[in-house]
Amino acid sequence: MEALEQAGFGTDLTPVEHPVFQIEMAGRQVTADLTPFILRVSYSDYEEDQSDTIDVTVEDTDGRFRGAWYPTMGDRVRLKMGYAGQPLLDCGEFEIDEIELAGPPDTVTIRALAAGVSRPQRTHQGRAYDNTTLAAIAQRVAKRLKLSVVGKIEPIKITRVSQIHENDLTFMRRVAADYGYAFSVKGSQMVFYKLAELHQAKAVTVIRRTDMTRYSYRDKLKGVVKQATVTYLNPKTKRKVSHTVRDTRMTASSDTLKLNSRVESEEQAKAKAEAAIARQNLEGTVATLQLPGNPKLVAGVNFTMADMGALSGDYHVVMSRHEIERGGGYYTEVEAKRVRPPQQKTSKKQPAKQPLQKKTTTRN
Repeated sequence: MEALEQAGFGTDLTPVEHPVFQIEMAGRQVTADLTPFILRVSYSDYEEDQSDTIDVTVEDTDGRFRGAWYPTMGDRVRLKMGYAGQPLLDCGEFEIDEIELAGPPDTVTIRALAAGVSRPQRTHQGRAYDNTTLAAIAQRVAKRLKLSVVGKIEPIKITRVSQIHENDLTFMRRVAADYGYAFSVKGSQMVFYKLAELHQAKAVTVIRRTDMTRYSYRDKLKGVVKQATVTYLNPKTKRKVSHTVRDTRMTASSDTLKLNSRVESEEQAKAKAEAAIARQNLEGTVATLQLPGNPKLVAGVNFTMADMGALSGDYHVVMSRHEIERGGGYYTEVEAKRVRPPQQKTSKKQPAKQPLQKKTTTRN
């Protein structure tokens, strides 16, 4: 039995998964050099609002990492992690931004950002964008930062939007969110995803209660609204127009979300109302889970939660953290928000409700 365990098999004759990682720095493969010193390697993946990060913590008892091996700020780092013999999670390209020394015992932690530090993307700007589209704005900002745009962006017309004392990352996140997009910078790419499409995607895996080593759920009604309304002045008719979107997917309060936002057309009103109610109602059911390492669970994917009764359903990952620790194995933590409750049987005579109902009214 002991011989089987040493050969990589458990007592039930099933293979034991072996966590592995690969690290490349400044274009050179350094996995073999660093492995004897590695204490912890982690990757934090965010759908939006902040940059993905990696942290590499090493022991430094002989002082080499604060001496000859001291990392170079701005150097590019690539990380892959997962299990031996299986496809690895490609975490992407990062730039070293921060180095932390601590002790005793002596350790060095290298932190790198996916958004990078070598481009002027955090410099505050003051600009106006006239007679354009969200896609054109993205291309203009990307060109200025020497990035490429990835993702399909609907050609919604924008008469004017201003960037006032905002850096490019903050500005693009704000404008993208207004129209229902998740925005992030990953390496040399400016990435856009339509959130509604991500929420409707198929689940990549099923998680059961027995799969989790720790979990926390928060299920609430306050703030989950039945509808969102935006009112704007039609420039041609000079009449106020209200556009309302209703969400019937979740149990909601009787509240209405009234948007205080600049709107120039019915197309914009529809896009902003749908984006606002979708974001607002995602806060209804939120889960934080820890489970054995799962490379499939990255920000932006959906999974099905089973065996949790009223809290079952399809969840959308907004943040994931993957960590391999010396002597502690590989584990994954996720923060996820429910996009669909458990499926319920519907009568053949009564079709299921449409998830979003829209209504536009005009008044003098």
